[in-house]
Amino acid sequence: MRIATIRRSQNGVSLLLFLFIILCLSATLFITSWSSDTERLALDAKTEEALAVAKEALLGRAASDDNRPGSLPCPDTNGDGVAEPFAGSGCPAYVGRLPYKTLKTGELRDGSGELLWYALSPSLRDHPSASPINPNTPVTLSLDTIPNVAAIIIAPGPPLPGQNGRPSNQMGDYLDGSNADGNANYESGPVTAAFNDKAIALLKSELFSAVSRRILGEIRGPDDQAPFFPNKGLRAYGAPFPWADGNHDGWADLNVATGQLPYNNLVLDSWLSNNGWPAVVNYTRFSANSAQISIGSATLKVVPCPVLPCP
Repeated sequence: MRIATIRRSQNGVSLLLFLFIILCLSATLFITSWSSDTERLALDAKTEEALAVAKEALLGRAASDDNRPGSLPCPDTNGDGVAEPFAGSGCPAYVGRLPYKTLKTGELRDGSGELLWYALSPSLRDHPSASPINPNTPVTLSLDTIPNVAAIIIAPGPPLPGQNGRPSNQMGDYLDGSNADGNANYESGPVTAAFNDKAIALLKSELFSAVSRRILGEIRGPDDQAPFFPNKGLRAYGAPFPWADGNHDGWADLNVATGQLPYNNLVLDSWLSNNGWPAVVNYTRFSANSAQISIGSATLKVVPCPVLPCP
């Protein structure tokens, strides 16, 4: 009887020990999995942040260009962070690393530590032969079958089997699947054993939405609170503001309140005309002292500048 009791006690201890071991293993697996997921999420967040910063830098660069707003720099093909100079009238390549020095962002790396890559629609290169560059300019790139993409930023991720050439400047050592085939169609996922690129698009609509605000400011004239009288744009024309262009010839038509910008009546910088911007601006004359200009959804109201600083 005593022996049976001892055996039952030993069996109970063994069961408790077994359950304790199972619980320890489960906890270890949970902690390991949680730690792995946390690390992966942190790396993904770093990648997403780098992609977002790159996109904003491209938007800023396009909107602030001196004579071809909407244009973008050539990709960097040798890894020095600088946009490549033109070969003739074109970029040497339209896929390469993001030219972070040209964009003044500092190095932008994904969660795996790789520099970002960048694809550009050739029609938006910053070269005189690309003009006119405006919302009517066609673009050729697509991402995940979504068309009308101006540029694509790609985080290459860690090397996959077969990508044994890193570090290099070869596209195939970094980009995967259709991103490495040299055509205009790109993809952003999903992640598989043969694909780990992450990509975001700079849509043509996003690009020209930002650029249009710059253009409207140029056509209006000096900013509010400017310390000098305007010498160009609607504010230089002054009150009473011109009537609208109702027949698309660029000249004001008497008593036409809504139509196109009467750009031939205004003094404007030549780069605006060279890129076809005045002809895409809608114009409404509310009164002799009030008007509105718009490009797509971007609008700007205009009043005269009778005294300094401009109101």
